[in-house]
Amino acid sequence: LSYFQMANSAKENLIQFEKANNIQEITAADEIYAYDASFQQSILQTRPWLQNPNYFKRCKISALALLKLVMHARSGGTLEVMGMLLGKIDGENMIVMDSFALPVEGT
Repeated sequence: LSYFQMANSAKENLIQFEKANNIQEITAADEIYAYDASFQQSILQTRPWLQNPNYFKRCKISALALLKLVMHARSGGTLEVMGMLLGKIDGENMIVMDSFALPVEGT
């Protein structure tokens, strides 16, 4: 096989894979999940919330994180529950993308 035949074959295989696995392009709505490590590091180093305690105006939480949070809170009954929120900072927004329960017993 020549180089061009292999390249065409690879493109055809990629197209078949994308169709079989319902691969979709990332839209503007999905941009919220993009992570820019250098930007996150810079904002964590400047810490603008230390000068202004009302720095954050909104908190956006994913449906999955909220569901996991509520399930953990309900399983705790009357006891306190502890967990961690994972996410990022986007301007004046805190974006919570995931959460998980900490395996500790409340008092």
